[in-house]
Amino acid sequence: MNKRNLRLLQTLAVATTLTAGSASLGENANNPFGVATEELPMTHVLVDAARAFEKVDVDKDGLITEDEYAGQRVVYAQLARFNGVIPVDGQTTVRIPVPESLKMPLTVSERAAIDAVARRDYHLHAAGKPGLDQSAWQNARLELFMLADANADDALSGDELGTYARYMAGELSAGLPKS
Repeated sequence: MNKRNLRLLQTLAVATTLTAGSASLGENANNPFGVATEELPMTHVLVDAARAFEKVDVDKDGLITEDEYAGQRVVYAQLARFNGVIPVDGQTTVRIPVPESLKMPLTVSERAAIDAVARRDYHLHAAGKPGLDQSAWQNARLELFMLADANADDALSGDELGTYARYMAGELSAGLPKS
């Protein structure tokens, strides 16, 4: 290979690297919900739950109350449908697409049903305590992950991601994944 061809090849390699880097940087910079993912590890959900705790604990008393718990479920479902994605702020921020059939606003009856299921789930997790501390909150979020993790490999992929997205968008109650 002569010097001219080598220089051209090096220039093309640098241009390709810069273009690929810009493309991935552009997606992160332009999409506040992170990059699309085909696999969601359990660790991402745990980190996301830890980060969400302070946002959900509106009164900042260190416990998530029944109203805070139910409110976050309804708000998460509404945002998932409005934005068309489920953002997971784990070790990196990733997004899971919401099925097209769910990209519409929640109806009044859907909001009421999500609220009722969330309040039931809250009482199951609180077990008579005055609220969910951060550990109990993370366990509640992890339970949803484990219900969607059909093959128990500590990562959601394929249909498991769809089950998780449908639940987060308000279609399913925990424990009733679609097959």
